[in-house]
Amino acid sequence: MKDMTQTERLSPVARQAWKRLESDFPLGKAHLDTSDGELEFAVPAPTGSTAGHLVAFSHQNSLWVRFSPPQMCYLADDENELVSLIRRLTTDQIVFKVTMKGGEWVETTLARPQEKSEVLPGHSVRFVSWSGKFDR
Repeated sequence: MKDMTQTERLSPVARQAWKRLESDFPLGKAHLDTSDGELEFAVPAPTGSTAGHLVAFSHQNSLWVRFSPPQMCYLADDENELVSLIRRLTTDQIVFKVTMKGGEWVETTLARPQEKSEVLPGHSVRFVSWSGKFDR
């Protein structure tokens, strides 16, 4: 376990998420850390994946999950949703879907791997999965 003073400095939301991550992902405990008083849980993606890392983190009493590529970030309602998102992302049940218009970000959402996506003129959509199997 990390230094207790390290986790004591976390907000109540981050502290509760830390406890859930620690109990639900015991093999990931080595990836739990704090940075500037915020929670960070960063797990390297499997070989062949473009996800880079799955990162769960707190920021000003909010909980987020993301992959390393730009704009791949999603807000979780609470630690229960955060854990659910991590499970679903790391088993490829859901993927990140990023819509761009030219070089400008439009939106990020989560999608099923086989989801069909209509692309508006001038827009592009990128899907990134944890394993890399469903990237397109």
